[in-house]
Amino acid sequence: MRFNNFLLRFLLPVPIMMSLFLGITACGSGAAPAKINNTPLTVLSITGGNVSIQKSGSGNWVSATEGLTLTKGDKIKTDANGKAVITFFDGSIIELNGGTEISMDELIAKSASSPKTIKIGQKIGETTSTIVKLVDPASKYEIDTQSGVAAVRGSKMFVNVASDNTTSVYNLEGSISFTAQGKEVLIPVGSGSSAKPGEVPSAPQPGLPSGIDASGITSGLISVSSLTGWQQTNLQLNAGDKFYVEYRGGSWSVNIHGYPYVGPLGLPTDIDNKVDNGSKITVSVPYGYLIGKVGSGNVINIGNMGGPFTADASGFLSLRMNDGDKTLGDNDGAITVAVRATVYSALHDFSTTNGNPNGSWSYGSMPTDFSKFNVYNANSTFMWYGNIGSDLTPYIWINTGDLTNGVPPGLTNTNGVASGVPTGWLSLHPGPNSEPSVLRWTAPVDGDVHVTGQFLAGDRGIMTVAVRHNIQEMWKASNSGSFDVNIKVARGDTIDFVVYGGYGYGNTPVSATISYNN
Repeated sequence: MRFNNFLLRFLLPVPIMMSLFLGITACGSGAAPAKINNTPLTVLSITGGNVSIQKSGSGNWVSATEGLTLTKGDKIKTDANGKAVITFFDGSIIELNGGTEISMDELIAKSASSPKTIKIGQKIGETTSTIVKLVDPASKYEIDTQSGVAAVRGSKMFVNVASDNTTSVYNLEGSISFTAQGKEVLIPVGSGSSAKPGEVPSAPQPGLPSGIDASGITSGLISVSSLTGWQQTNLQLNAGDKFYVEYRGGSWSVNIHGYPYVGPLGLPTDIDNKVDNGSKITVSVPYGYLIGKVGSGNVINIGNMGGPFTADASGFLSLRMNDGDKTLGDNDGAITVAVRATVYSALHDFSTTNGNPNGSWSYGSMPTDFSKFNVYNANSTFMWYGNIGSDLTPYIWINTGDLTNGVPPGLTNTNGVASGVPTGWLSLHPGPNSEPSVLRWTAPVDGDVHVTGQFLAGDRGIMTVAVRHNIQEMWKASNSGSFDVNIKVARGDTIDFVVYGGYGYGNTPVSATISYNN
């Protein structure tokens, strides 16, 4: 940041600055207020079931609460149905699945005298970590188990500790190592290594556990770095759409050489007023304030207000710290937010270039007993597919209107309609053994939602069509029909739009809209 040297030296001596603090409220359902000061925060979010905590120095487990600040020595565990997300002071994230217990063994923020260090003890269960890039070679992010140490440098990894203490480490992205009994193994992306207590790690083997894909974190949280300019999220909006940006944790500093770590409201006014405004993106809010824009629209002051905000243009939502591109080099830290629209349209939001999952939407298939969801990993310009059958089925595709190369293999074009799929519609096709093809929406936050849409008859085959909430069927019909359902969802709940029960000539158009009743 560009500072006025005279003011920096005489008006803001370091001891005074480091004694200042800013109160921030974590905006999410049931979120507790968290004070942000010169010590960056590590914050707990509960995404499902029951989560317990044993505070450092205590021998008692108690129910954890949303927005709780964590410190060195704290222990966290989830019950069989529990899920939690911990946002570290630098914006890194660790997600705990059910039946998991971890401890905060070391939490050290970067300073002039020490590198950034995060050490987690994992006793049992499953964790997925998404780690902010470690620029300083001395910085560490490690998970210690009874069998070995998994280390990350700006990557994503999945760690499983079984009941016999066997540890399995998988590389979802970036650089991952696993060390046990003095031997270090580097794990390639998409592969894993395991070790029992007292043994060296196995040679890396390709493949990821069932239900785990390279997208890693499923909580819907987004880390916004202080070291990067505009960062595009996966929330796509039309002009006039309402949306929310809800603070979950983390903190950042606009200058680690003497300015405090703060939350999304940025520097306290009494400090900000004494700093040159020349490097701000917008002068209407302090340095360090969370700001956003949609597409090529105007800057929107986000802060920790939550929303709703209104998109003044069409495009993807981007977020950043209020600090100019040329002055980001002395910044540190990141904050984590949940972003959501008030209305989600399966047709409008569909994309083959924005990844899978695509925001709150994901595309995949399930076995006929609906026991697990398998994300489609292959795509073309207009479809995602599983390629179980020789014709790429099961799959989901969109009829763009360009039918020259814009339909799956073997489909026909009759009077501008591809096998009963109108232009602009999505179509689901089951797999060769009647595997359900699934359009899935994952709830980013708790709330009451209104689910509307319809299935069309489509091609000549007679399929079963359904809408499912988690493992429960909400609505079902033969081949076609309209649905209109109100339901309460918790963050992480899924709503699936499904086509199954057949195969031949199974293209079935679908339209679905989900609206939060705010």
